Amino acid sequence: MKTAIVTDSNSGISQEKANKYGIYVLPMPFYVDDELYFEDRTMSHEEFYIRQQAGSKIYSSQPSPADVTDLWDKVLEEYDEILYIPMSSGLSGSCATAMAMAQDYENRVIVADIGRVSVTQKLAVLEAKKRANAGMTAAEILKELVYAKDECIIFLTVEDLKYLKQGGRISASSAAIGSLLNIKPILTLGGDKVEAVGKVRGDKLARKKIMQCLDETLVNKFHTDNIDDFYLAAAASMSEEDALVWKQQLEEHFSISCSMSPIPLSMGCHLGHGTYGAALIRKMPM
Repeated sequence: MKTAIVTDSNSGISQEKANKYGIYVLPMPFYVDDELYFEDRTMSHEEFYIRQQAGSKIYSSQPSPADVTDLWDKVLEEYDEILYIPMSSGLSGSCATAMAMAQDYENRVIVADIGRVSVTQKLAVLEAKKRANAGMTAAEILKELVYAKDECIIFLTVEDLKYLKQGGRISASSAAIGSLLNIKPILTLGGDKVEAVGKVRGDKLARKKIMQCLDETLVNKFHTDNIDDFYLAAAASMSEEDALVWKQQLEEHFSISCSMSPIPLSMGCHLGHGTYGAALIRKMPM
């Protein structure tokens, strides 16, 4: 049985990389000044943040059912079945919508709700592709992904609190005070929700705090001190030069290689330019 792996652009996987990996990526829609765009198709990351910083009204949206099923139908012309790995249902309603639509496909489409987004979603997609290449079915791959769904954690911070305020994550007064005092929140994204785990003043302390949080999570959540059992992955919405500096800082601290991905634009709507973070994802044995 030929099993296709399909995901959405919340994974941070570009259309170019999707072709390289042999997977399919549904571009997520968003609106800029009430005009519809699609990530990596009709607007670049650079233009998105230019428009956002210029004050454009930007908000995320779910893909239309027709866009989802059109992609599935196209893929099923070549494959026997699909394992679809969307953004966590705890962060978007698109997963639940996909699950409802999959019921019309007579088990040829299986939707994996594994509570992941961005780099953690990306690593799950790549693990799924390895298993599909090895001949595993969608149901068999899903079982392994569900077993490992909580074996990851993301910590991040933002440059400007106003986008979190607009999304209702923090109050207007907290955003105003934080911006005035250069307060940077440290957020964690694990499973189905975003939570604040601390706050520091300034960028230097924020980077140090994220690495400290990852160190503590390795021991307290994953109960190990062996970093080699994990992938280290970073994501950022900043210049390539600044992103490279962040990547190098992580590699120096943990003494392992670190991948770097862009922040998906659906998240960028709520986080803004200058966001950066890092994740630990436990490696899945084959």
